[in-house]
Amino acid sequence: MSKPMTLERFEELVAAYGAKSAQWPSQERAAMAQVLAESADADAILARAARLDAVLDTRLPIANAELQEIILRDMHTALDAGNNDIIAFPQSPSRPTRMVWSMATALAACFVGGVIIGPVLVEAYIGDGDIMVSFDIISDAFLPTEPL
Repeated sequence: MSKPMTLERFEELVAAYGAKSAQWPSQERAAMAQVLAESADADAILARAARLDAVLDTRLPIANAELQEIILRDMHTALDAGNNDIIAFPQSPSRPTRMVWSMATALAACFVGGVIIGPVLVEAYIGDGDIMVSFDIISDAFLPTEPL
């Protein structure tokens, strides 16, 4: 026998498939109907989803980018108006933050590699055994000698 469906799972499925039971996954319909019969919270979740479905069904089919813009604008308008009856969809973590840290790490690795390998290459080119001389040559070549 399968485990009974939780209210959280019911809410996830309704958020994914909407309020119309014909759109629900066939293997989940019986469990969803049972949760709906036993829980007033499930009724409220279904009612919110039905209102959202009704709003989405009133829109004419148009281009995807335009449709997405209209839906987002309407959702923000509804949320700004204090209508908290709309289903909250989970938000994904911000990807730009991860990308910035990845680039910063790569740049830091390049900098450290250049500081370590640069003097060694200059030392090999000049043939002098003192690494401090190599640092001096690099600083003379790449850093300004006069105050700014």
